[in-house]
Formats: sequence, C-alpha cells, structure tokens
Amino acid sequence: MKFAAKELEIRRPLWIALSELYLDTEPDWERVASICAASPFDISELRRILFDEVHPIVHSNLWAAAGVWDGFNEDWLVTSILARKRRPLIRLPWPEERRTPWRELKPHIISARKGVETALVQVLYIFTCPRPQSGPA
Repeated sequence: MKFAAKELEIRRPLWIALSELYLDTEPDWERVASICAASPFDISELRRILFDEVHPIVHSNLWAAAGVWDGFNEDWLVTSILARKRRPLIRLPWPEERRTPWRELKPHIISARKGVETALVQVLYIFTCPRPQSGPA
C-alpha cells in the first residue's frame, strides 16, 4: 500500500492503537477509542482500516498459543502494512471469543467524539460570546 507522508502520519498512530485489539491481553478501550476519535476518518473508514490494513498483518497473533501480549513492534507493524500490495480479497474471521472487539470499540469511539464535539462547542461559545463591556459607572 502506498500513502503520502501526511496520510502515513495520520494512519501510523491508528495502526498502532488498532493493533492492540489483536494482543493476548484486554485492550485499553478508552485509549484506543480516543486515538481513533481524534483521527479525521469516519466510523466506516476506521472499520475498513482495522479490517483491511491492520487485521491481515496481526490476525495470526490471536491463534498463537503464546501470542504477543505487550504490543507489536511499531516499526515492524508499519513496515508490514506498507509492504502489502493490495487490500485483502477475503477477510479472515476472528476467533469466536474475539469476534466482537469492533462492536466493543465503536461505541467508545462515538462517545469520545461526542465528548470532543461538546468541548469544542464550549470553547467556541467562550470565544464568540459577547463579553460585557466594563465602563465608567
């Protein structure tokens, strides 16, 4: 896969965060969701990035008897994703007990984005709200 430098700069933290769903430990849902929520991608594109870019590289860790549990090497992960020539033709299934991480992650992303939107509205209100003029009494 080929990405412009700016696109790669945006995707790299997403790939690293989403790879946590494939570790042999419980993901830090809030941290992964906050990284996804901060990205410019909509929910359907985040799902596509997960399944078409990250999943093909790290899915085998879910099947390993003693899988990686402390995080994938970030440089290896990015290099492996970039080395893929195309999107997968067929998506491999997740093991049954790990089939729901996207269903778990998606509401966290939506919630994190609502929190960011609420904070942004409050900041915009503060800066655009007319201020009382203090003058001579």
